[in-house]
Amino acid sequence: MTDTQHYFSETSVYGDDFTLDQIKQWYEEEEYGYYNLEKSSATEYSYIYNRLNDFHLYRFLTERFQVCLAYGCARGDDIAPLAPRVGRFVAIEPAEEWWSDTIAGTPITYMKPALSGDIRAANGTFDLIVCLNVLHHIANVTHVINEFSLVPAPGATFLFREPITSMGDWRKPRRGLTKNERGFPVRWLEKTLDNAGFEIRRRSLCMFPTTHRLAQALGLRSGYDNIFFVWQDALISKMTAWNLHYHRDTFLRKFAPWAASYILTKRG
Repeated sequence: MTDTQHYFSETSVYGDDFTLDQIKQWYEEEEYGYYNLEKSSATEYSYIYNRLNDFHLYRFLTERFQVCLAYGCARGDDIAPLAPRVGRFVAIEPAEEWWSDTIAGTPITYMKPALSGDIRAANGTFDLIVCLNVLHHIANVTHVINEFSLVPAPGATFLFREPITSMGDWRKPRRGLTKNERGFPVRWLEKTLDNAGFEIRRRSLCMFPTTHRLAQALGLRSGYDNIFFVWQDALISKMTAWNLHYHRDTFLRKFAPWAASYILTKRG
């Protein structure tokens, strides 16, 4: 194998073993990656995952939360539905253009992420963490997940979704993606979460490759903001789970769910 080929083997993750200098370069390349992609889009930015979040995650929450850590929440569209049941938000978000003082009427404090991945908060600060489709933009992901395990109180809830595919070959330019982003092998991801002290309460596969394209072909803004398509996506994703592969380098391997959503609990 070449120096990078082993990262496609599902046993390790590209970027997770980088030096501080390599992490610094990655951070500089990704800091405004998502913001710039949305800014360069031909259409105005609009969050398109509300029904997806509710179906796989939010509808299972019944309690109220005092302090929620929102990791990489952009302008806060993903956490806005949680605002009525959260006392205050603390957000870690690199693009200051997204920052504000409130999200749907709930106070929010924004801060920049640390280059090291450390989270500048006291242990036990949060009773809810939300991190949706963010960590695949980060190099040293194991360290960040371990940081997630330090700052919540025992029994805290962690809502989490990430791609479980390599997202193509990141050594080459990919249309519509930032330079370094890549997903995570599902077995590696769940082992890392377990080692960090999180217990899986619920896992659901989602984001089958044709869902969004079919919805747009029918004139909808997004397949992930329409409950019929989200329900259908969940069913097809469950039916094709047998075909999960990390690096989907053949046509048939592409017919499998693209992401996994988790509801986790911090063990005491």
